Amino acid sequence: MDSSSSTKRALSYSSTSSDALSYSSTSSDNEEENPPTFEVVMTDSCYISRKICKHLPPILEYAFLHHRGKEWYVNMSVGDQKRFKVGWRLFVLENFISRAFVVKFTLVDVSPLRAIFNVQVKGDG
Repeated sequence: MDSSSSTKRALSYSSTSSDALSYSSTSSDNEEENPPTFEVVMTDSCYISRKICKHLPPILEYAFLHHRGKEWYVNMSVGDQKRFKVGWRLFVLENFISRAFVVKFTLVDVSPLRAIFNVQVKGDG
């Protein structure tokens, strides 16, 4: 699917502390990034940046994660504080992602019930 045709504009935000709910801006408020991205430093769970959540429908139930030519299906929590649930652990295990690795998510497509993210992993793997 062409990523430029179905993405929305957003700022890039990064979570770099062990607290998955604190965010720091990686671009000025006047800069826009298309497609929207966010980065997290891996901890035990993966909360989705609130700045990205504004581009996601409130009833979004699942996502597809694309990494290294493969696709993983993950359930997402519904509501204001979204996180990856069922399927996330398998993605982490199969990609040898450890605590403190930086994981970058790029939102490439979204519909009322699902989102598609391209994922990049930076770490000592």
